[in-house]
Amino acid sequence: MKNKQSLITWLIIFAILVGSGIMTIILPSLFGGSSATPLPSETTTVTVPLPIPIGGRSEITLPSWQWMLGLGLLVPALVIGAGLTLALIYILLSRLVAKTTSSASYQTKTTALEQRQTQKISKMRETRPTSAAPESTWRRWSIVTTAITVLMFVAFVALLFASVAFPSGQIIRNGAIVNIASMIVLVTVGITLLALVLWLRSDRINAINRTEMMAIPWDFIAVVLSGLLVVGLGIGVIAILNAPK
Repeated sequence: MKNKQSLITWLIIFAILVGSGIMTIILPSLFGGSSATPLPSETTTVTVPLPIPIGGRSEITLPSWQWMLGLGLLVPALVIGAGLTLALIYILLSRLVAKTTSSASYQTKTTALEQRQTQKISKMRETRPTSAAPESTWRRWSIVTTAITVLMFVAFVALLFASVAFPSGQIIRNGAIVNIASMIVLVTVGITLLALVLWLRSDRINAINRTEMMAIPWDFIAVVLSGLLVVGLGIGVIAILNAPK
């Protein structure tokens, strides 16, 4: 029932779009629009050199809309083709792994290997003392590594802001040249370091780690990266074709 209603909704939307397009074409002629003088237009062409001569031609010249139509069909086809190829490879490898792991010989060898490893670890524990670091050491290093990571990203963002706000990286103040980019980075990093000293504690890091139990949304990340790849390739090709010669 739901699929039928969805189909009816899409048919109504399609009919509205097609009907509005037809009415846009017909209405001007019904109200005497045919006597109007059309605006002059000029077709823009793009010339692309060929890597090797084909049929005695070293370049191809076509209207720009044909190039854009071709790119609009080629880029999604390449992305879909690559996705289907990777999906086929993944399915074949998954079936091969499932078939291998379900076999009796694999199960027997895995059990024997686990037993040998267990015996080896037991003997090593009898002859070697435990060298595990105490919990206080891990807590201290978690604070240090977290602080270094936060300071690094803060410095990058501050440097990016300074490069955008002050392209030259320097200003003149009271007749002296001041390196404003370095000052912004140092001040921002100093404020962040002070905030980390006052706030960052090992128990807070552990509390944050305990809340991060959700699975990574790999599907969403793949869709976003694929979309960015398509948009980036399209923008790059458009910029190359429209670059001044």
